[in-house]
Parts: sequence; C-alpha cells; structure tokens
Amino acid sequence: MKKVVLTGGPASGKTTALSILKEEYGTDIEVAVEAATLVYGGGFPRNDNSPRHTYHAQRIIYATTKELESLAEEVNQNAKIVLCDRGSLDGAVYWPYGEADFLKTMGTTIKDEYANYYAVIHMSPPKEAKYYQNTSVRTESLERALEVDEAILKLWSGHPRHIVIPESNDYVKKALIVRKAIRKIINGEI
Repeated sequence: MKKVVLTGGPASGKTTALSILKEEYGTDIEVAVEAATLVYGGGFPRNDNSPRHTYHAQRIIYATTKELESLAEEVNQNAKIVLCDRGSLDGAVYWPYGEADFLKTMGTTIKDEYANYYAVIHMSPPKEAKYYQNTSVRTESLERALEVDEAILKLWSGHPRHIVIPESNDYVKKALIVRKAIRKIINGEI
C-alpha cells in the first residue's frame, strides 16, 4: 500500500480530484480526509489567528492527520493507495515559530516526514480572485492563499517523488492529470 499526499494551496482543486479518483478507483483507493477541515469544522475556535491559537490548532491537526492516515490504512487493507488530503508536514506552513520549531515540537524531521509518503502531488491553485471563496474553514485572503501555496510547494520540493500540477482554472483537467499520476503510481511507473 502506497501513501500519497495530495496537497497545494486553498482552492487548488484537491476536493474535485479526490472525488473523481474515489469514483474511478473505488476500494483500490482509501482517502484520509483533511484534518484541518475536521478540526475547524468541528468547532475549534478560529476567530483568533494569534500564535497561541495557531500553535494549539496545528498540534491538534498534526496528531489528527497521523491518526486519520493510520485509520485509512487499517480500514481498507486491500487498498493500493491511501490518498491523503494534505500531509502531516503541511502544518509547518502555518506554524507561528517557523519550520524548525514545528519539526522539533512534533518530534519529527523533514526526512521522516518525506519517508512517510510514497509520493506528493502538489496542485497549484489559479491566481484569479473569482476562483477563491472564503468559507467557515478557509479564511485566508487570496494573497495569503497564494503565499501558503508557494510555501507548501517549497516545503515538499525535496521529496523524491514530488509531482506538481500546474496552475489552471480547469479543475477537471487538473483532476485528470492527477488521475494519470495515480495510475502511474499504482502501476509502478513512478
């Protein structure tokens, strides 16, 4: 079973891609849902994006991500891929005290985080405001969302199987590119 991260900035098309992949591959793919959406959607206060709040939120999100990934592996042991809606390292981008402090606090290293995933697929979001909408979970401005995307891209850039899906406002086209990459991973071509 190969664990693959699907990441990228807000509004990049991850949800669309996950939906298409799950429909096409059925039980060959198990999805580990995004922890941040569960945490913030479940009521964790987000009215204060202070370092104190962010510190606690990202610790919860990191631990929840790890547990959701473990659960996905256990629930469907016949899956060829566990597709992770964001990876455990993504939280370092939001960490108020920098990447090194994030790794120290979480008791991990970049090397260990990279080793946890077979591949990382980064979906770059469109840079036009009309494709970006705030929600109860997504609170960044467009400018901040693009900064987050760039930081996530840089954070995962050292992974040996880092696949970047270019910016586009055609979400279906991007999902089909992701689908092709997943097929190659399943077939051992990547």
